[in-house]
Amino acid sequence: MNVEIIAIADEVLKGMVVNTNSTNISASLAKIGLRVSRHTVLPDEYEDLKKGIQEALSRCDIVITTGGLGPTLDDITRAVAADIFSSEFTLNQDVYQDLIDRFGTALTSLQDQATVPTKAKILRNKVGTAPGFFFEDKGKCLILMPGVPVEMTPMLENEAIPLLKEKIFDKDRLFVEKVFFSLLSENKLDPSLRELNQKFNGIDIGIYPGYGVLTVVLRGVDPSILSKAKQDLINTFPSNVYESRSGKIEEALFDLLIEEGSTLSFAESCTGGLLAHKMTLLPGASDFFLGSLVTYSNELKKDVLHVPPEVIDSFGAVSADTVKEMLKGLFAVTHSDYGIAVSGIAGPSGGSIEKPVGTIWAAIGRRGHDPDVFSMHLKGVRETIILMTVNRLIALLYRKIKFGCPASDI
Repeated sequence: MNVEIIAIADEVLKGMVVNTNSTNISASLAKIGLRVSRHTVLPDEYEDLKKGIQEALSRCDIVITTGGLGPTLDDITRAVAADIFSSEFTLNQDVYQDLIDRFGTALTSLQDQATVPTKAKILRNKVGTAPGFFFEDKGKCLILMPGVPVEMTPMLENEAIPLLKEKIFDKDRLFVEKVFFSLLSENKLDPSLRELNQKFNGIDIGIYPGYGVLTVVLRGVDPSILSKAKQDLINTFPSNVYESRSGKIEEALFDLLIEEGSTLSFAESCTGGLLAHKMTLLPGASDFFLGSLVTYSNELKKDVLHVPPEVIDSFGAVSADTVKEMLKGLFAVTHSDYGIAVSGIAGPSGGSIEKPVGTIWAAIGRRGHDPDVFSMHLKGVRETIILMTVNRLIALLYRKIKFGCPASDI
């Protein structure tokens, strides 16, 4: 079953509002095995909207719209849908009473909002005033929901999704498997994906790169074939695979440290606290994360981490010797089980022939053991270099703990 999602709003077309609804709806539908084939944006114009919805219904089994259900002049979606399905309107007393109970009688628009198409099922809006609607005719479904995300999201999950589940047959259900990779380039992964595509018929393969991470999504109607394809892919690059509920590499490290009962701290220079930020966004981070010492200046490296002045004077802040001393000083302060120290040149200035922009030195290790000290040479603008650095360092520590791979083996 194919789905098209339509955002109805002149504000989206004019770039005044970002269309997050379509993205969130797609993610929710994927969880129940529905394939979204198209995202469309239509204006608040009656004939354009009517034509756009009719065209969507001609090519898809399910069409979901957001926007245009309110009480103002440009809210015409309800009327257009009723026109398409040849539906009359009636004042729904249950909807009307619910609106009065929640908003009182001061709002003069409540009666209009409670006047609904007779051929549609009503999707209750527990947040705002505009109900949603579910039309069905000749095997086609049209779902109308509000454009305000805080109203749309609960309506989708509590009203629309349960109705859609009743319409999905096993032969139409699309199953999804995901494999998360780190420290692996698209170019290196691509030949394996091509082989996988030839070996397993009937699956779609998508690759979604991030900063130092990749997500491969396998889709198909046969879950057993998907499972075999996923395992083949994992077996090809076992030490590059990480396990994560959300796909975030920091969550994978989180789970590993919690399972091991170990603690972690950072000494950050060029990343400016982003390593710590990534970790503290995870609920429960206090169970393993002790903190980060952001020593951006050479003075703080000396005063806080006790990096010997002669080390920085002789080798520079971005060097193997400096990050090794930074990690040593970090362990002396935090006493964490694991630590990462990093110093680099993120640009756009500050580079040299010997140390161009994108040069990163890092030390990763366990307290009481010799650390892995290594350099990375990254390309891109300042933000890209910093984000790549953070994800790679987290991935390297994850792989070191999980598989015993030296962090310097990039």
